[in-house]
Amino acid sequence: MINKTPLGIAFFDAEYGGVFRDRGLLVTGRSETGKTKLGLHFMAQGLRLQERGLMLSTERAVDLAIMADSLDIPVSGAVETGAFTLLEYNEFVPGRDREASIMLPPDGFVQLKQIIETNAIRRVVIDTVLPWITLPDPTHLAEHLFSLVRAFERLGVTTLFTLSQPVSAAAIRLRKMLEDVVPISITLLYEPEAGVRQWLVNKYLGLNPKAAGVRYDILPKKGIVPQPPVMVGERPAAPAPAPGPAPGRDKVRPTSFASLVLNQSAGASRSAPQGGAGQTRGEP
Repeated sequence: MINKTPLGIAFFDAEYGGVFRDRGLLVTGRSETGKTKLGLHFMAQGLRLQERGLMLSTERAVDLAIMADSLDIPVSGAVETGAFTLLEYNEFVPGRDREASIMLPPDGFVQLKQIIETNAIRRVVIDTVLPWITLPDPTHLAEHLFSLVRAFERLGVTTLFTLSQPVSAAAIRLRKMLEDVVPISITLLYEPEAGVRQWLVNKYLGLNPKAAGVRYDILPKKGIVPQPPVMVGERPAAPAPAPGPAPGRDKVRPTSFASLVLNQSAGASRSAPQGGAGQTRGEP
């Protein structure tokens, strides 16, 4: 029997009926496409269904809570009651919170498995999956990916894996191998200059996804929503020009909040058991 559960994105759930329960799905996209926000939508939907959730991220737990509140996704109360667990990668590897520098200990999955089973978790977000799938020796990578995805399935959890948009040939092959072992693969595209975001379903087991995709926005208090359709004969409103610098002042190049956070060392974190970790390389 095919059992589905809502992803938490209305336009996707209306089109596909949700995602496959207790299976994995892959979400790929560059920075600012909304991968982490999608993970929060996924968690919020689980909470509405009284499904406990866990999110493992390179983001600080407090920052994830702030992000969720800005999207009107009520997770803070769920964290306090234990219905939602926020974990930072640097809890597994103290002092490391950047995707390309994470070194997972050999017993990293064992730790995560214990948390999932102890807290009766039903939904999991791995944001990002890269530390779990990048190996020093890629000879047996396909087998490793298959085993990892199946391990989460055996735990009886619906898992959303995120991955940065690949840019090298090796990274593209890595994503392709991961897509081969999950039933659903979604790509989030973003053109900053045009301000255009597009949601593409690359794979949906048993169905032929629409090639055109859906344009979407990320709005305060709403999160990920589809762009309203443009009526025939109606032109999209042109964006307002950015204000120029004040007279007598030099132009100041703005610095994004993300770049500030990612370039700072992680704060003090709880120590995680160390077991002679082998270094995991960053995304090829």
